[in-house]
Amino acid sequence: MTYYGIVDKIKDEHKNGVYGRRQLTKEEISVFKFSENATTKALVKGFVGSLEIFFPFTSKAISIFDSLYKKSKKVSIKRQYGNDDKTIRGIVFQNDILNNDYEIDTDSNLFYGLFDSFTSKENAFKKLMKSKGGSTLIIIERNSLPKNMHFGGELGRFNCGLYCSHPKNENLLIPLENSNELIKTLILEETLSAYEALGAKKIIIEDKTTITADSTANYKGASGGVNGGFEKNILREKHFGKGTFDKERALKNSLFIHDFPNIKTTLNGRISGNQLLEKFTENVNLNVGLDLAVMGLFKANANFEYNRKWYFEVEFYDKNEL
Repeated sequence: MTYYGIVDKIKDEHKNGVYGRRQLTKEEISVFKFSENATTKALVKGFVGSLEIFFPFTSKAISIFDSLYKKSKKVSIKRQYGNDDKTIRGIVFQNDILNNDYEIDTDSNLFYGLFDSFTSKENAFKKLMKSKGGSTLIIIERNSLPKNMHFGGELGRFNCGLYCSHPKNENLLIPLENSNELIKTLILEETLSAYEALGAKKIIIEDKTTITADSTANYKGASGGVNGGFEKNILREKHFGKGTFDKERALKNSLFIHDFPNIKTTLNGRISGNQLLEKFTENVNLNVGLDLAVMGLFKANANFEYNRKWYFEVEFYDKNEL
């Protein structure tokens, strides 16, 4: 998985490139070169132009290097290869070349304070890098990121901090902190927009999740309450005047609603017919494939119940009246 550390400015002495505690093999460089992630490709474009110059070691030499590392003193994190292109300023950390050493205090200047808020900086960095079987962290200047990578659209501006790829679009970034609330909002707003475009009159969405004692103290709803391990929380309630019926707009840029069978059934029933009312319950998983161990590093995400049960009630205007 690819994570991003967005900072205001990267120091001139920190050259673009891939950083770690050992040199990369040709095979590892190829992984970067042929990455499907657009930002990673942009960052390493040009890094791999002269493999023989940047990588004179053979596989046997790498094996010897690893053996020496295990017997040697501390090995600092250093740039293993890169270029001096200043149009994109980025530092890439690859889990495989950290040699299972996640201590960052010695090289703290490379991390720009991104892990300072955690109780254990080493533990936080380790969970990030080892997630999903081994990850990549890209520290990048926010002015180097294309504006269309903001999850809120081109008018959005990135805050500094730790981000990950949007679970449905790797070329969009979302903040790791409060990611659970953000994903909840994205799913809700996408659903509301789809129903509104199809002529909704009233929409009510409630959270009716059975919660554990541990999560009771950590999850606060906007309304409603908790009783006997059962939570009732009105997530959204909207009423509309007579509008338009626009199925293209209803499905445009939709990323999440296709994952929920009952929502899809309602949309299809409205598009293909003249359905007026639907009430249903949908199971909604708010981690949508993101690493729970990484998200749990943040207090806002701790002990959060990601498997939610949402109740939907949607009433539409008669299509013949629109």
